[in-house]
Amino acid sequence: MTLKTDDFWKPVVTTRQILTGEDDIVCVALDDESDWTALGVLDCSDDDLDVVSVDDILLLDPTLADMPDLQPGQDAIRLSKGSPWTVEE
Repeated sequence: MTLKTDDFWKPVVTTRQILTGEDDIVCVALDDESDWTALGVLDCSDDDLDVVSVDDILLLDPTLADMPDLQPGQDAIRLSKGSPWTVEE
């Protein structure tokens, strides 16, 4: 499953730092319930978490459309916004 093929209105948990451009998305997780999380490298607290749609996160970072397919329980990570993705269990 990829973000680009999922329901565009499905929620994605991310951080305020990503939404404001202070941080780049370097980790995308698909949990066991097929819910998405998109995180950066900056430390954040629960107060920094926010929810946007798949459509919004793809508009924010179009490179996410090139992410590899993930199965529930897998993560995709990269070193920086332009780096290739690696899939981890």
